[in-house]
Amino acid sequence: RSDTFMSELGSIDNPVKFKDQDYDALLQKCLKTAALFSDTVFAANQSSLGIPVDPDPKKAVKWLRPKEITSNAVFVEGTMGTTDICQGQLGNCWLLAALSCLTMHPQLFVKVVPSGQSLSESYAGIFRFRFWQYGEWVEVVVDDRLPVREGRLLFSYSRTTNEFWSALVEKAYAKLIGSYGSLKGGIISEGMEDFTGGIAYSLPVSSRPPRMLWRAITAALARSSLLSCFIHAASVKEIGTVTSEGLVKGHAYAITDTDKVQRASEEVLLLRLRNPWGFVEYCGPWSDKCKDWDVIDNAQKARLALAKVEDGEFWIGIEDFCRLFNTVEMCSVNPDSMSGEAGDDTATPSWTLSSHQGTWVPMCSAGGSRRYPRSFWKNPQFQMVLSEKDVDDYDYGEDEDVEEEDGEDDVVVAPVSKTEKQREKKKKCTVLVELLQKYRRQKDQVNFLYIAFHIYKVRDRLQDKPGSLDQQFFSNNSPVARSGKYRSIRSVWRKVHLEPGSYVLLASTYRPNLQGEFFLRMVMSKPVLPEDQFRVQKWFDEKAGSDDRVNAVQFMNLVNSGLDVHIYIPKVKLQGIYIKYINM
Repeated sequence: RSDTFMSELGSIDNPVKFKDQDYDALLQKCLKTAALFSDTVFAANQSSLGIPVDPDPKKAVKWLRPKEITSNAVFVEGTMGTTDICQGQLGNCWLLAALSCLTMHPQLFVKVVPSGQSLSESYAGIFRFRFWQYGEWVEVVVDDRLPVREGRLLFSYSRTTNEFWSALVEKAYAKLIGSYGSLKGGIISEGMEDFTGGIAYSLPVSSRPPRMLWRAITAALARSSLLSCFIHAASVKEIGTVTSEGLVKGHAYAITDTDKVQRASEEVLLLRLRNPWGFVEYCGPWSDKCKDWDVIDNAQKARLALAKVEDGEFWIGIEDFCRLFNTVEMCSVNPDSMSGEAGDDTATPSWTLSSHQGTWVPMCSAGGSRRYPRSFWKNPQFQMVLSEKDVDDYDYGEDEDVEEEDGEDDVVVAPVSKTEKQREKKKKCTVLVELLQKYRRQKDQVNFLYIAFHIYKVRDRLQDKPGSLDQQFFSNNSPVARSGKYRSIRSVWRKVHLEPGSYVLLASTYRPNLQGEFFLRMVMSKPVLPEDQFRVQKWFDEKAGSDDRVNAVQFMNLVNSGLDVHIYIPKVKLQGIYIKYINM
């Protein structure tokens, strides 16, 4: 890729400038005038805090720069991977846990926290951070004035008390959302997505048997996914407490590897975990100094690089893991984005992505759930063609069996054996679909709508029908896949297995006539073709001769027919899945 061409706006190399604030221009202005940056967009005031004022004057909040808090302040002390991020007086452990997990992936971390920032060299009181927001990267600029109460940082802080990068990331994210108060209450997957651009989801450890969970984790790691796990803390006071096995409650552990060892006739499945602290290490079965290793031959121990040092990394058996941990957080990231470079445009992608922005408009395209049959069909419709089934040996790993029933209709599904289900999946196309609602975490409020999506099979006779499908179609047909119950969270997702053919996806809110914006994306191992491409290919096959050519008249007929029905022509530079939004 030539450096003379500007990267696409919204890419990691050319992020959207939040509130049109240009970091480089602001930095140079500050250096030239020898003045520290003071951000007027996210000012050091009560509005930016977004929390009630404490009536006690002794607890008044002051906004101080790092070197006003401690004379030896640094942006990063050592490496990010050893940072322990502590929660302050704000219920945003979900965000800090996601950030803690990110520190263990340097290639991804540098995308959020660009290198070259310092509290000493070229210091001007200005910093920048990047976050993924609904299909594009956004760069947020902040000054380094941080809220302090009674001499201590009010919100997140590093256990290394003179280190401030994590507090500044939190401030930038609060600015993006609207205030610190808007960061209260969330799920870790929300933060992981905004730090990576990947598709993230929570997996309860109890949702499947240990060996099946081990296989799902192994497959996810093979796809360069970010994985972390947690032990739930019953209260804020429990966060950071250490269990008898040496595990920390409410703390993010990275899952870095899986393996297996042979003990006599028993095959033992293992997970390798890493504690970002670099100390306080697991001391149960299969821990570094456990006697379980005494019966394992040296070749196996060498393969697992077993080190009996307290470095924060350790092995644990899958059964013990399932007994001790509550949740696994998975974030599937494009393998190309794991590298620090832009990537090779000529390389064949291992999976493909399609995305689309949409809106629910009251009295127009906000039809509600299937409980409202007269308006359900008015919801935004996306038409797609699945042309090829999965390659036979493609393993998508975590195969969720989430609850199908969404509380709005009675659909009876005949029981299918696990073997038969796996056999059927191999004949189908596997697609991971995610629907995210936008801008619902706003200043002073978090107001998520109840959302879901439904997928319907479109028969051949309806494939060439222009426009959206009508009420009669949805009254006479049942969905072949859906996201599950309507949920009041930022995103719902589902991995579906569909036969090759034409489909329509509806994105909806539970109740009709609710205003909202959303972002839809799909990931799969084979491209999804839009109906228009399918129709053009079908026409060409019919008109072209044995040499696969058409004459000038035939070509003009094709172009004219395309203009009549608004055939979608994808941009040449795009690769991957394509989906088409159907106009009303």
